Amino acid sequence: DAHATESESPHRLDIKVIDSSGPSWLHNWTFNFAALGISHLRSPMFFHPCPRDRDGLLAFAQETGRCGECVEIANCVGKSMSKHRRKKRTAKGEGIGTAKKGVTLEIDERDRKDYYTPSAEMFCDYCRNVVGRYGLDDMVEEGRVTSIDFGSFNDELELYRGNHPRAKSFKVTTQDGQLKFAKVVVLAIGPGGIPKVPRTLSAAEIEGACHSTQLPKQMFLAPRVLEKIQNRVSTAVVVVGGGLTAAQIANQCIENGVSRVLMVMRSALKLKPFDIDLDWMGKFQNVQKAAFWSADSDEERLEMLLEARNGGSIPPRYFKTLQTHVANGSLSIHIHTIITGQAWDAQLKSWKIETDPPMVDSPARIDYIYYATGIRPDVECLPFLSPLREKFPIEVKGGLPCLTQDLAWANDVPLFVTGRLAGLRIGPDCGNLEGARAGAERISWAVEDVLEGWQLDRGEDAGEEYHRLCQRVGSVNMYDSLDGIESS
Repeated sequence: DAHATESESPHRLDIKVIDSSGPSWLHNWTFNFAALGISHLRSPMFFHPCPRDRDGLLAFAQETGRCGECVEIANCVGKSMSKHRRKKRTAKGEGIGTAKKGVTLEIDERDRKDYYTPSAEMFCDYCRNVVGRYGLDDMVEEGRVTSIDFGSFNDELELYRGNHPRAKSFKVTTQDGQLKFAKVVVLAIGPGGIPKVPRTLSAAEIEGACHSTQLPKQMFLAPRVLEKIQNRVSTAVVVVGGGLTAAQIANQCIENGVSRVLMVMRSALKLKPFDIDLDWMGKFQNVQKAAFWSADSDEERLEMLLEARNGGSIPPRYFKTLQTHVANGSLSIHIHTIITGQAWDAQLKSWKIETDPPMVDSPARIDYIYYATGIRPDVECLPFLSPLREKFPIEVKGGLPCLTQDLAWANDVPLFVTGRLAGLRIGPDCGNLEGARAGAERISWAVEDVLEGWQLDRGEDAGEEYHRLCQRVGSVNMYDSLDGIESS
């Protein structure tokens, strides 16, 4: 959010980022990657935050001599489909965009360089490079937002003067009681919902289980489990979930000395290079996205969204690691299995669980349960948005708000939303880096329109200032500067 103060320079937009996890960019991301021992990203080289250069990360790897840190993403790149084969499929009604289920669109060989994944360290260094390049270093402060309201707050802060004595603004309240006033607020909170846990844990049971989002708040292994490992006592852990995070937790448990890990998932184990199907990312992605954007209703878009994401999945590279653990006897994978009963023994500090179907040869007692079951996006469960929802109700489909095409809450309420909460407008890639960049581009254009014409009593038009900032990052038309110049 942007917090306007009188003491700031009149030639600089006042932008403030509030992050509950820490006072720096990528704070939570860095902590999670360290906790889970993640060496490489899942995403390809063209998924990154730089707004100006699609090949920026690839260029950074080449310039710094770090191409060796990149790992090829298997099963993506293949020979391009011949024109004869494409015509033959089209004649059979199997053209691009209508491929049969199970048929994966191939990536052209010329794009092979894009389908590598960078190391976590290199990606983090590149993000620091982008932050430094655009002067974003001092924008982040640690804090937890408890309320966002929109209206006229002239009695609390004389923010607008002159021609706008009653101009509306946002009032953002943080947990420590600070107030921040802004003309524009951007909500970029990732999934934007509550962790999906099959059952509510009691105060006593929390000692023996946690959701994957709670890992940064504690040591990766629970103290009791760590103590047993140090004393060379056999340990057993259950990981609930069938996605990449579940695989990473299982691997990290084994690497840290857990004797036996059981992965429990209610569906089949799905192997995919990315979190969405390849045909939403490859050469013909515009066909899929055009169908999404031209859907007749938000209900139809929601259905397409759920189908494209299709629950958690594991990249083939990680599955090979899991297979090694299975062969060693330290891991067992139980598909189409649900936990039907679980009882925590506070004295033994362990669980007794029942499953359907029963898990053969499972340990009698389980020391800890990790729920890697994701987060369900739901704008209605975010308490800090209560004042806004009461004043400006918004239609919601499947927990997702029906935003404007500019990703705004409403045409006259410049609260912009990105991430998975913007899924009905961005598409299935809303939760990854590519969707984040697409959302940021739409929002930057809309923010420029909002700021245009707002004259602050500081000697400069904020809209013009923002326009110059957009020019720096390449998000405006470079030929706009020629407007009004007569040709000779």
